[in-house]
Formats: sequence, structure tokens, C-alpha cells
Amino acid sequence: MRPLHEFQREVVALFSEPCNVHRLSYMSARLSTEYVKKLKRGTQCMLPSFCHTLPTGQEKGTFIALDMGGSTFRVALVELSTRAAENGGMEIKRMTVNRINESIRGLPAEHFFAWMAEKIQDTLHQCKDSQIPQSESISIGLAWSFPIEQTSHQGGTVQPMGKGFRAHEGVVGRDLGNLLELACRKRGLEVQVNAIVNDSSATLLSQAYKDPATTMGLILGTGTNAAIYLPVKDLGLDKFGMRDPSWFEQAEKVIINTEVSMFGKGILPVTRWDEELNRTHSAPDFQPLEYMTTGRYLGEILRLVIAEAVGTCQMFDGLMPDSLSDRYTLDTSLLAAIEEDTTIGCISSAERIQKEFGLPSLPTTAEMAFLRTVVEAVSHRAAAYMATAIHALWSLEHGGPHEATSKTSVAASGSVVLMYPGFGTRCQKYVADLIAAGQPSTSSGRNHEILIQPTYEATILGAAVAVAIADAT
Repeated sequence: MRPLHEFQREVVALFSEPCNVHRLSYMSARLSTEYVKKLKRGTQCMLPSFCHTLPTGQEKGTFIALDMGGSTFRVALVELSTRAAENGGMEIKRMTVNRINESIRGLPAEHFFAWMAEKIQDTLHQCKDSQIPQSESISIGLAWSFPIEQTSHQGGTVQPMGKGFRAHEGVVGRDLGNLLELACRKRGLEVQVNAIVNDSSATLLSQAYKDPATTMGLILGTGTNAAIYLPVKDLGLDKFGMRDPSWFEQAEKVIINTEVSMFGKGILPVTRWDEELNRTHSAPDFQPLEYMTTGRYLGEILRLVIAEAVGTCQMFDGLMPDSLSDRYTLDTSLLAAIEEDTTIGCISSAERIQKEFGLPSLPTTAEMAFLRTVVEAVSHRAAAYMATAIHALWSLEHGGPHEATSKTSVAASGSVVLMYPGFGTRCQKYVADLIAAGQPSTSSGRNHEILIQPTYEATILGAAVAVAIADAT
């Protein structure tokens, strides 16, 4: 047996040691090198979209936007009125949120797209006639949070969806937009899918409409991904598939789906608890960055640390709570509750822990101090690693010397970056430190700035912006 406070010091050291600016700078440089390699070759990440222009902020109109996620399908009427208008010129006039339960996930393709069409029609019926765009067919933008092999700005072939969905069965390789249009047509609803974007690209577009300095989008919630706007010439020609030559004539830059979660193996230092999580994962080594930074995994890392504390330090009297005996049974929301608990002795979160863990009594003062300290170490490292990944992406745009002051806005969406207490602020601080560390000694350290901008309703607004850009071209 070892004292709990001694184990606490070891845990904090292991999570904190990689987070000094010199080590993070080294990691950023190595990540950037990996990004450049994958920009040139590879089919799993650094995937160019068909969106080669960012919004001017002058696009106007009312658009139908769809956001198909893993747990909800949202349909919205979005009005754009130029970025100079109030609230950045973006307003959701009406939106319905349709929960996706297991019965919906289990629907075969024909019934699933029929369900989508029904929900689109229901929303349109709730809108005043004057609000609905008047044309022979209604222009729609779709944010699709599932794999898709995009073939144009408005089209792409269905790929296996995962997450328990069956809608792809029998239609893999068919055009997603056509499937939805056909389902709507059967209900007497004439629609035209004019834009399909993934969630990270939609996030970038939504903030770019309001802020022209936006060239990156970040999703950090249950999982993570990022999009970035880079020159077409930075990518290998094979990345573009059989794209029509006319597209290249128009495109100087393109929004890239980085699939940033896949990076970091052999670059980001890991602890023995990370190694255990990876070893027992259904897809080991597939998403190294995601396994150490996102809502899906932060709770599991804490659970593994607690398991060792119970076994070697007699935490909870040496008895592992039954509620924690299985993997992924500790929700990251508990970590957030511990960090935002300002009550004396963390009594509020202690009561929650007693209830959720099924403990016979409240955790001791020492046990609560251990949990709070470890939670902070885990979340600080997550913020540091995410900041490093962002900085490495930024360096793709700012690899050479720049004399003028420059600002890059990163549109950030997702539960961890938006709602986990202090996470966004920490991430911002680490990014600023990395930039300052990379400035020449003669510089004031203020030549460059990365601003992580909280972006709300990003996917639905980004889908509207995507269709506005399509309609304007």
C-alpha cells in the first residue's frame, strides 16, 4: 500500500510534465510535419471539400438548413442579413429538434429518409408562407455528421454511418442529396440539396460569415475534428480524385476536413492509463488525440486512475464501486462538476460522487482533494494537447515570416470547449504561449494572434451559409 497523497503527486506529475511550453512547441513542430505529409497523400485525413470560397458576409436571404447528428435531427429556417447587421447577421427564425432514438437508428434507408422528409415538411408547415423562400424548389443546406465521400459541393456518396444506424444499408455509394430529394418528392415537397458539409466545415463557415479572419473550425465535444482553409497547391493531386478541371480553374483555396483526431501517435506523451485505454479500445491507435482530449474519454481516464488508487492506496476503503467496474461508466460531466464546485470541501460534488458511486458515506477530505487535483491535471493536459494541435494547424498557414500583425479566428463548437469550466480559457492561454515562444527575440510577441471563438448553433448556421454560397455562385 502507498499513501494517497504520494500517488496524487505522481499522477499530477505524469499529466503535467508534458505541458510546459518548450515541450509543447516541440510537439507542435512534429505534428505540423505530420500534417504536411498527410496533405500530400493518404485517404483517411486531410480531405479537401468542394467548398473553395468563404462567405463574404454580404450573402442575404432565408435558407432551409438541416443538421443530422448522432442524437438529433434539426431543421431550421435561417435568415442571413449581412455581417454588419445585429448578431452578425445570422438569425434562426424557427427550428425544430427531432430526437433520434434506437428505433430511428434502426430504420432502413427508405424509411429513414422518409422520416427526414416528414420532419422537413412539418417544420415548413409551421413557418409563415412569407418566410419560406419562394421558388419552384426549396434550396437546402445539409450538415451531415457521418462519413461521406463528397463528389461536389452539393453531393456525395453515402458511406457506412456507424453509431447504430442502418440507413446506409443498401444505399452505400448512392448520392446522399438525391436520396433526400427523392424522399421529399414522395411527400409532394420539391427541394434541392445545394450544399452538404461536415460539422467542422460548417463550424468554420458559420463564424467566417461574421468574422473574415476565420480560417479554422474546431469541434471538441464527445469527439473532435477540425477544418482549415488552405491553398489547393498544398495538397497532393491524388487527394482530389476525379474532380472536374473546371473546379481547379476556380479554386485557389479549399476547406479541408483534417480528421485531426487521428494525429498524435508517437508525438503526444502518454501515461500508463492512456496506454490501458488505448489497449482495450475497439480501435487502438486510430484516434490518439481524441482519446486524450474529448468528452468520450476524459471520464474513462479518471476511472482508470481511481481504479489504481483503490487497489494500491485503499481509496474508498479499497473497494471499487460497482458503478465503475465497467469501461466508460464515469461520465465526463462529473469531472466538470468537480472543477466548478466552489462549495467548502467540495461538498456539492462529494454528495454527487457518493450517490453515483454508491458509497456508504461521503468521500473523505483527502479523497476529494485527490479527485479534484487529478481532474484538473487531466483537463489541463487535454487543453494543452488541443492547443498544440491547433497551433500546429495554424503553422501551416503561417510557416514563413510575417511582418504585419495577423489574427486568425478559430470557430470553436462542442460541449467540452464551450461548457467544460475553464477549458476554452486554458486552451487560449496555451495557444498564446506557443505563439509567443515562436516569436523572434526582437519581436514584441504580439505579431500574431489566434483567437478561439465560441461558436453556438454552428452546424445549423454553417449549413445555411454553405447553401447561401452555393446559391450565389
